[in-house]
Parts: sequence; C-alpha cells; structure tokens
Amino acid sequence: MSLDLPQLLPQIDAMGESAAARAARLAKLLPQAVEALDTAAGLPAEALEARLARAGDRWPGAKPTDEPLDAILPPPPHPERLNIAGADGSQIYPDRHAPLLYYLINIGTILIEQGTGSRPKTSTRPSLRYEDADLYSESDALINVPLVNGERDVAEMAALGDLAESSHPAPTLALLDNGLLLWLALQVQDQQREPADRLLADYLRQIDRIQAAGAAVAGFMDRPRNASVLALLHLALLPTEHVDEANLRQNRFRGLTDRALFAQQLPPGHRSARFVHASPVNRDFRAAGHEVQFFYLNTGEDWHIARIEIPAWVGESPRLLEWVHAGILGQCKATGGFPYPLVRAHELALVSHSERQTLETMLGRAAMGRGLEARSSQKARTKRWTGARRRHRL
Repeated sequence: MSLDLPQLLPQIDAMGESAAARAARLAKLLPQAVEALDTAAGLPAEALEARLARAGDRWPGAKPTDEPLDAILPPPPHPERLNIAGADGSQIYPDRHAPLLYYLINIGTILIEQGTGSRPKTSTRPSLRYEDADLYSESDALINVPLVNGERDVAEMAALGDLAESSHPAPTLALLDNGLLLWLALQVQDQQREPADRLLADYLRQIDRIQAAGAAVAGFMDRPRNASVLALLHLALLPTEHVDEANLRQNRFRGLTDRALFAQQLPPGHRSARFVHASPVNRDFRAAGHEVQFFYLNTGEDWHIARIEIPAWVGESPRLLEWVHAGILGQCKATGGFPYPLVRAHELALVSHSERQTLETMLGRAAMGRGLEARSSQKARTKRWTGARRRHRL
C-alpha cells in the first residue's frame, strides 16, 4: 500500500476537531449575518451607493439590483408550455506522453418540450482536435487546461444556442451546469491572451443567439461556496469613512457562505433578490449587453440552496425570470434538488475510462494502418506498470 493510512490517523483526528470548532464558530456568526441582512436592506440607497463607490472596482462583493436586498420571492406558476434545454460537456486533455497528441470535447444535450407529450430529444457531439492549429499557440506552446475548458464552455453555450433557435417561437429555458461567467480570462497567461479573447467573443456571440431566439438562459450552481452577498453585508455595516482596503479585508463573516445565509431565509421554492456579479470578468459581459446577475433558490428538497446565474436581460424581464424560477423548480422535483436536464446532459457528455481506452486503441490502429508508430512514452508505460501494483525485482 502506497498510502500509509495509520500515519494519517492523528491528522484525521485533528481535522475532525478543527471541523467541529469551525462549525461552532460559524453557527454563532450566522444570526449576526441574518441581522446584517435586515440592517443593510434598511439603508438608504444613496448610503449603500457611497460605500460601493469607495470600495472600488476591485472589491469582490455583490452589488444590489432593483430588488430589496432582503426580498423573499415565492415561486411563480409554471407555464403550461415551456421547453427546457440542458447542455453539459466533458473533455480529454492533451497528453504529451500518449501515443498520439489530441484532445477531445464531448457535449451532451437534451430538449424537453413540456406540454406537447413528445419524448425528450437527446444528442451527443464529440469533437476530436488534432491539427497543429488546435494544439499549439503561436509561441508553439501546447494548449493548456484553461483553454481546453474554455473551448468546452463555448461548445456548451453553442449547443444551447442551437436548441434555442430550433425551439423558436416556443417559450424556452436553456440551462447550463455551471455559472455563466467565462473564468478563462482570469486563468490564462499573456501568451494565451489572444486565443482566450477569441473564445470569450465566441461565447458572448452564443448568448446573443439565445437572446435573439427569445429564450431565457441560466447557469445552475450546486453547493455554491460564494460569499459575495456576505461581503456586501460587511461593507454595508462599515461607516462610509471607514470603507478602505484594510477594513474590507477584515470581513466579520469570514468562513460563512451565502448558501448558509439563505438557507435561513428562503422557504422551499422561494428565491432571494437578484444581485450583480462584481467580478472583473463581468465587465466584458456588461459591454456585450449580458451583465451577469445571480440569485439564490431553495429548490424545495431538504433546504437545497442553489445559486442561479442569469444575464441582466433575463433578470429584468418578468416573463423570462418566471421561466427560470418555475422551470428550474419543476425540473428539480424528480431528482432531489438538481435539474433533471442537467443530470441527463452530464450522463450523455461523460466519457468513461473504457470509452477513452477504446478511442485510443482506435487512434493507434488508424496510425499504424498508415505506417506510423503509435507508442506511449516510457514514463506513461512505467506509470501503467506501477498503477497495476506490479512488483518489479531489480
């Protein structure tokens, strides 16, 4: 056995003690956060705006919208007719130790046409990338993980765009298993800036398509760890003249999450107020007309709190916002709090270990059939031996 578990026993015990102490500390903080939400909601709008102005553009908290900060909004009636489209993706990253250099993106989609009696429509879209233009940057660097993830995110949004256009003019909700912001912009180095910018522009064009088709789009985030609303509450409790970088860093609610706060506030099926995502990435979305907002939603199963991200044009349209709220709740009923279309899209997109092995066997045969040698590196072969737990005698 490589992992000596008995050596870890003291650390495991210490970790349990630490987790219990943390839980006790956060339990004491939670009532203070609930009280702070009430206090912040009672502030005059101009007082909160003054604090936000002093916090500056680099402050990572949430920003209010036109809804009261402490709003608790009930579920709207579900439309008799509503299409629900879901998309999810998976990938095989390029491996320089593999026999052939490639990467794969696989997108699974489902379209449920509620109110028609028709069966759900499912599909998968695998795409193999192997050309030098796919694999290498202009500086000859091999494509990295953030860029592959960015291509997968664009492909997911493009698939939703196709489903939204094919469903027009029926009311349609397009769901993504993640937030809407493309975090690629914060993950790449300067040498990957140009391909990252191209991916961001393409991603925003796909949201354009969904908007033009008259559909709503939303990102569903399960077990969110965000604390941006709590950062806003901390800011609201500071006197305006004390809002500076040092005091903002001393967040009195550190360790709590927005999810914990809204689990105290939201009855089943209800949502919180909408907030604006304060990330720097949102500036590009704002410039393109797709500023990202979010709200928290109790999906109605064991106080399951999800974070839902939407473009501002969805949040500011009562009709589209009702599709998001009611549509997600309807799809969570059979799955314990997670939308069924995203469960099914994930199943369709997932590339299993055996499927990857079969693919690599097929690629190797295709190469050898053309007189090419298809051998993995010595490092890869050695790791396979040790991974099989073989013992080698010297």
